[in-house]
Amino acid sequence: MKKETIIKMKPNLHCIEGGVGKHLQFTALFEELVNKYNHQLVISSGYPELFNFCPQVADSRFRNDSFLDSCHPFYSKYDNIFFHDPYRSSFLKGETHVVEEWANQYEISVNDLRPSFDINKRKEKMLLPHIKGLNDFILLQFTGGQGIEGNTYDFSNAGRNYNHGQELIYLLKEKFPAHIIIVFSHSNEREEFVGETKFNDQEGVPLFKTREDFMILAKHCSFFIAIDSALHHMGSNRQFGKRGIVLWGATSPDRFGYKENINMKSEYPYCVQISPEKIMDKTDDIK
Repeated sequence: MKKETIIKMKPNLHCIEGGVGKHLQFTALFEELVNKYNHQLVISSGYPELFNFCPQVADSRFRNDSFLDSCHPFYSKYDNIFFHDPYRSSFLKGETHVVEEWANQYEISVNDLRPSFDINKRKEKMLLPHIKGLNDFILLQFTGGQGIEGNTYDFSNAGRNYNHGQELIYLLKEKFPAHIIIVFSHSNEREEFVGETKFNDQEGVPLFKTREDFMILAKHCSFFIAIDSALHHMGSNRQFGKRGIVLWGATSPDRFGYKENINMKSEYPYCVQISPEKIMDKTDDIK
């Protein structure tokens, strides 16, 4: 009897561009991509650490674009190399949600547009005693939306920054006096706010300082208030079941947000100009 030859397909390589928030949005596609191609995912990106604990991902690795032309043997290990990216398509001219556009490019459908990622459970176990000691806490993000290197942060930042964070923190402390306020940002983006709390371990080393730490904090917060940046997508993880208030300026909740949150759109087209008092009114609906 002639022995039947079984041809095993190679896995695919998915190359992702953009910032942390966009990377987290890609996780909304994970289950359908695994179902379609019958393989775990291999991801090449600038933030491979975001996917290290997702069971749908076999491997995630850092992509250096200068690597593309010189390492063809690396790429030969994969069946398909996907550079699908909504930002490199006519999506920029349309009105569709970025996750829906991504799904269309892969020819799959996604019912829930929210991210679906897994956190580092070992790190969560280490941080949990500290987190439980906080009781109730609120996460905030007022700056972001671009890569941060050295001291080059652009404080105008194309309409994403919220410039009334200090006033909002004063009002939050007045309305929620038992809550801890924790602000997510890079060290070169701003001065420390009055009323926010920072934590050190017993050796004096700062806690809750990395993106991965805040992905864990997002699971345990009371709620979050954020601009359209990384914390918005961390807190919207469908596995956490949290809700937040998201502040929109240059970008649109219809294209980058989630209906489960309270989305507040600025009346001004290119800046997040929303009064702290209006935001506080919405906190009645978030609890």
